[in-house]
Formats: sequence, structure tokens, C-alpha cells
Amino acid sequence: MRPAARALLLTAMMLMMSATAWAEPPTDGTTTTVSEDLTWSDDASMNGHVVVENGATLTVEGQITMETGSSITVNEGGELNLLGGSLTGESLDAGRMVNSVPTTAVTVNFGDLAETGVVQLQFDHTIASGVNFNVSLGDDTRNLSGEDSVQFNAPLNGTNLTFTFTSYYFTPTYLTWAQAIHSGGSTVRHQAMDIASENAPLYWFNAAFDITVNGQLNAEDSNITGANITCQHHCRFNGANLVGSAPVHVANATSLEMVGSTVAGSRTDEDIVLHDEATIVYTNNVGTGGTTDAWIRLLSERVIQTNIPNGSLDITGLGWSASQWNDLTDDQGRIVLVANETTNEHKRIVEWMDGQGNLGSEAANITLSITSNWGVFSTTVPAPTTAFGTINLDLPFVSVTALEPEDITATVNSSLGFMMTVENTGDAAVTANIRCYMNGNDADTAPSTITVSVDAGGSTDVPVTWYAYEAGDLELTCRPFLPNALAALSEDVADMDGLTMAPVNWQYADEVEDAPLLIWATAIIVFGAIALGVARASKGRMAAKDYGTDATDITEESAEAERVDEGAASEASDV
Repeated sequence: MRPAARALLLTAMMLMMSATAWAEPPTDGTTTTVSEDLTWSDDASMNGHVVVENGATLTVEGQITMETGSSITVNEGGELNLLGGSLTGESLDAGRMVNSVPTTAVTVNFGDLAETGVVQLQFDHTIASGVNFNVSLGDDTRNLSGEDSVQFNAPLNGTNLTFTFTSYYFTPTYLTWAQAIHSGGSTVRHQAMDIASENAPLYWFNAAFDITVNGQLNAEDSNITGANITCQHHCRFNGANLVGSAPVHVANATSLEMVGSTVAGSRTDEDIVLHDEATIVYTNNVGTGGTTDAWIRLLSERVIQTNIPNGSLDITGLGWSASQWNDLTDDQGRIVLVANETTNEHKRIVEWMDGQGNLGSEAANITLSITSNWGVFSTTVPAPTTAFGTINLDLPFVSVTALEPEDITATVNSSLGFMMTVENTGDAAVTANIRCYMNGNDADTAPSTITVSVDAGGSTDVPVTWYAYEAGDLELTCRPFLPNALAALSEDVADMDGLTMAPVNWQYADEVEDAPLLIWATAIIVFGAIALGVARASKGRMAAKDYGTDATDITEESAEAERVDEGAASEASDV
């Protein structure tokens, strides 16, 4: 044989040997990488870790027993197919709660092993001493106080053995297995999931192995028992049985399809957990039932961003438990309504299907508001059902857009009227305050603070009076006067630069220099006229006392005096 041919044959044999090695699950705890399509057809045990790489497919058709701690990881672009096969944990950690109500019962049948033997019941912990916790098989009753197991003599000839528990012990207690021992020396053990019960629900604790899907998982007509399944990408179950392999976690923005499948037993209160915005198709399935939900949508957290720093929040109906409380946003308008903590999971469940197949969702509302002298601004909206949500409040935006004076000149120590136009280009009506300033100081206006109500998208004119006490070309600036409650929102609610009026020339009034002299002259003339009238009247009275004087003369003199008085009065009037 030629060397080249020999080398080619050797290479082919090595590849075949390598492929044969890959065709079996690891058994020594090591990690095996599947980089090409591979099928496990035979029944086998697996101890270790398998990684299915991008572009490769691992198909399981046999019955694979998974030792505790083993795992299968499907990388992005890889695929795991379970076609009629099974993955079963070697050590299954489950128990039936035998003290959930005052009386519970479990029934076990070991088949026809022997006429008689011993049946041992094992519990998950040592029961406290001094408590009332009894278990009976027929007329034989034992007290479990201070014990973690109990055994009875019993028939093992195919008889149904029913054990009845009566307790007033409130620590959850789980029956993990029951086993029969007979004279032949063999032992038959039934795990908790194989034991029938009445009022003793099955609970699962720790998973035996992990399946992590970053690529794709297809499980058809197959069984998965005791697994911890995480779907970081698409998972599909069609006619599959998942026993003790719940909850199945479905990551944000990925999907799960479950059709005609059965889920029996979960380590939590739900069979499937959809995280954030994961999607699900759930049709014709049987879930664990009872108090265990078929699926829930669980948000990683609940964070709200608003446009209102230090805004008030009223929350009602939040989450599965319909919680309600009041809160405040921070100085950036942000709030973490619900953090990612195990104690508040009920507030992060926004959608669910219960154990009876009924769909439910939260009916939560959030009212965001802020109160100020400009008004109360508020909105009520459905609570966002995503990890991060936004709520924005409609606000006004107030601007002074025109200042029209009556004249371009005014008199110092007097007033000038002008018309102010205020616009609101925001989305909420407002009753705003406006103030005016000269050289950065408050100006003297009437009113000193202008209050104006403006609808959203509207404007209004307001008459204002301005007083000035100095001469010169003076400028007046008017702008919104913001309440403290809206100070952090100044850029969002008002044009704080305001508007400056064109300069107005203020002048002192002209003085009239002759006015004082004229006033004094008028006063002297009036005073003189009055004095002359008084003197003449006095003289007339004295003449009248002279009885020797002719009456006619007296009359003439009196008439003359009256004419003089009238002339003086006329002159005064002219002046």
C-alpha cells in the first residue's frame, strides 16, 4: 500500500474512532464538545458536561440517565433535539408535603415481594421534639416527634398500603421516599413522585442536572425529569413530559412553544417563567395545577422615567397582589418602583395563567402629578408592563411675546400704560404669574405681579401700568415668575429670558416761570378792592348820621359809592 493511501486510511480510522467516542455521553465528569451532528441512540449514563457548538446538532433518541451536577449547553447556532428519548436525573430531590392540612394520606404498593416485611418512610428533616405529629398504618400509630424516619411491619404481597398523617406541626414536612425491605434481602424504593397521595402535594427542591439553551431545543414525544431548563433562545416542546423540571425559565426577548405537553411538579409556584418581554405559545397542555400557575410573566424590575423631578406618584393595583402605595420621583424624574428582590416578586408579575388555565393580568394605574401656584398638573395612565417604562406629564410653556406701550415718551413721576401679550405653547392650561424688571430690579407696575390664565396653545392680552421716577431712555423686561415647585422644570415650562420693551423716553414736565408773580398780583388786587369797598361803606354810614344833610345828597353819595365798589370788583374779575 502506498504511503499516501496508508496515511489517508489512518486518518479516516482516527476520525471514525473519534466519531465513535463522540457518539457516547461522557462518563468521567469531563466536558465534551459536539462540533458536528451527533446522535445518541442507545441507553446510557452521563457524568459530565456536553457543549453543542454553533452549526452542530445533538439528537437524543436513547434513555440517558444524568448524574447529579451534569449539564448540556447549546451554544448560539447549535441545536438539541430530543426525539422519543429521555434525560432523567439519577438522584431526584422531591417530596410530598404530609402536613399541609391536619390529615393527609399517601398510598404505596411495592408489588408482590413477600408475605411480610418492613416499610420505611423517610422525611426531609428531623421533626421537632414534643410536637403532636402521628402517622398510622391501619391500627398501628407512631409519633414522629424527634424523628426523621419511621418504619412499620407490613404485608408486601401486592397490597395497597395507606399511611395517614395527623399533625399540629406547622413546619412544612416532606416525605421523600418509601422503601420496602423483606427477608430475601432486596430493597425496593419508591420516590415521592411515584407515591399516590391525598392532600399531600408534590414539591420539587433541587434539580439534578442543567439544560441551558442559547441556540435551540426541540423536544418531541420525549421525557425530561429532574432538569433545570433555561431557554436563552427558542425552546419547543411538542408531546413532551417534564417531570420535576419546572419552572422553565424563558429569557427576555426569546420564545417558548409548548403544545400537547405535560408539566408535573415545579420547584416554585409556576411551571414556566417568562422574563420581561419573552413570548409564549401554550396550547393543549396539562400543568402541575393546583396553586401552581401554568406560566407567569415576571419583570426583572420596574423602573419609571418621568419628566417631573420630585413628582408625586399614586400607584394602585400593581402586580399579582394588586399592591398600592404613594411615592416620589427623584431629582431626575426617575423612580425604581420595584427592585429585583425575592421579597417583592409578586409586584413584578404582570401577566399569568393559573393552574386551572385562566388568564390574568394586573390592572394597575399610576397617577403622576405636581402641584404649584400655576396649577395642579396631573395624568393617570396604565402602569407600564415592561422593566423600563416612561410616563410624561403634559405641561404648559409660557412666554411673553409682545409689550406694546401707549407712547414712546412718558413723564417722570407719572405713568405709562402698555399691553402685554402672553402665549402658552405647551400642552396644558395654566394660570401663570408675570413680573417686570428695570435694570434687574423689580419695576413699579400695576399690578406688581400680573396673573394671567391661558389655555394650551392660546394667548391673551393684559393691560399693565408702568411708573418711572427717573429721566432717560428706560427699558422694561417682563418674564414669567416661576413658583418654587416648578423651579426644576424652568426650561420645560417657561421662556425665562422674557421680552424687553423698546426704550421709552421719560422726561420731567416744563416749569412756567411767570406763574408765581401772576398769583401774587392777583392776590394784591383782590385784597385792595375789598379794602376800598369796606372804607366807602364805612364813610356812608357816618354821613347818614348827620341829620342836617339833605337826603338827596346822601342818596347820590351812596349811589356813587356803589358804582366805585362795582368798578373795583369788575377790575378784580378781569384780572
